Amino acid sequence: MSGINSISQLRKLLGGEGIRTAYVKKLSPKQDNEKNQIYFGRELPGLINLFPARLSFREGSTSTAKSRSKAGQPIIEGQLDFAWLDRTGTRHPAPHTKIIDYFQYPEVRMSGFLKDCNDPPDALRRQSQANYCRRILILGTAGDGQVLGLVLTELEDQLVGDFPDLPFVPSSTVLQVLLIDKGMGEDPAQRLHREISAIVRQGWHWSRILKAGGVEPFHGTQGGGYTLEALLGVTANGDKKPDVHGFEIKSFSGSRISLMTPTADYGYAGDHPFRTFMDRYGRPGQKNDGSLRFVGVHRAGEICQATGLGMRVVGYNREIDSFRASGRIGVELFDPATGEVAAGWSLDKLANCWNAKHANALYIDVRRRIGASSGYEYAYGPGWITGTGTDVFRLLRGIASGIVFFDPAHTIYADGRAKVRPQWRINTRQLPDAMRELYASSEVVTV
Repeated sequence: MSGINSISQLRKLLGGEGIRTAYVKKLSPKQDNEKNQIYFGRELPGLINLFPARLSFREGSTSTAKSRSKAGQPIIEGQLDFAWLDRTGTRHPAPHTKIIDYFQYPEVRMSGFLKDCNDPPDALRRQSQANYCRRILILGTAGDGQVLGLVLTELEDQLVGDFPDLPFVPSSTVLQVLLIDKGMGEDPAQRLHREISAIVRQGWHWSRILKAGGVEPFHGTQGGGYTLEALLGVTANGDKKPDVHGFEIKSFSGSRISLMTPTADYGYAGDHPFRTFMDRYGRPGQKNDGSLRFVGVHRAGEICQATGLGMRVVGYNREIDSFRASGRIGVELFDPATGEVAAGWSLDKLANCWNAKHANALYIDVRRRIGASSGYEYAYGPGWITGTGTDVFRLLRGIASGIVFFDPAHTIYADGRAKVRPQWRINTRQLPDAMRELYASSEVVTV
């Protein structure tokens, strides 16, 4: 099997798998192996969100013996749909691969990547790694959503001896970023800044959507998001990868911005069909149109006048900023009179929804008008906000503070049609504050 001799050859191999952004780690001579796991550093907020993963939680450590440890907070495990990619482009599934975020240390590690794999990289085995000299780990999400890994070695790959300097992931000194189809050594955030700036300066854009077969006019009211994605070269395919350069791109208008739409997974709503929930908690529409509705802003620590339900974050002590190490952590709507949980969102449910696309995010204002051809046109900016590095615990803090709220628009119409819309939102005017709370770092940019 021939080695990788140039960065262009590496890009061609990864690009052929549909990878747009690759993450690079230069492995240490001794520490990175199947027993000690692969270590991604101490300060890397949100790394587990860089890849599609099925998240689960286990009890956190109660020890504070290790330097800088944070006792009590649950440990996140992200199970990956993972395969090793060899130099011919063949995939070798490694079904036990996971990324583990040990909040209490803090440390992020990758483990289980050799078990039950038919042809894993020999260079990662304890007894073999010294034979390969310098080693470089490449990770990226393929076009079909599978996370792929590739190990380059000094013994096999000429590129390792002349590997280019690359920008680091924010808040990291161990994980670097390689844009597959862009300039060498380009920082993803800087590249995105230039691309968004050009779109803003160009003014009005006709409504369009980018599909696999190319760009097409789009005539629906959702054209603001589709048009921006098309201008950035993002195909509208509904996958769970971030849109471009590792960032989720969100355009918004109006007074509220929707963050995510997970349905409840416990409580009355989690245990009963939607219509049964609406029969119990829905209220007649104000216009006497025969509809049944469940609407209203629900914030932690308050009672919603529209539904009579309160909201609370369980398992979190806001006064000391501490999550419990065991037992339930989640968000609940509850009846203050009876204590019944009307709807509950578990830590797992919220984490898996938030993890899907929110590792890094960019929010930009969009305006709409009727164009010369009677179709919609859109203009963006002039400013936007970016956030980098997040996790479900930041989200829970945002809900507990009230800056993130539940604003459902559940409806059963008079003709029996049902609309399920469990919206978690923020106020547009509070967007800068929300980004500071939800992300490790944020930046306001104006063209």
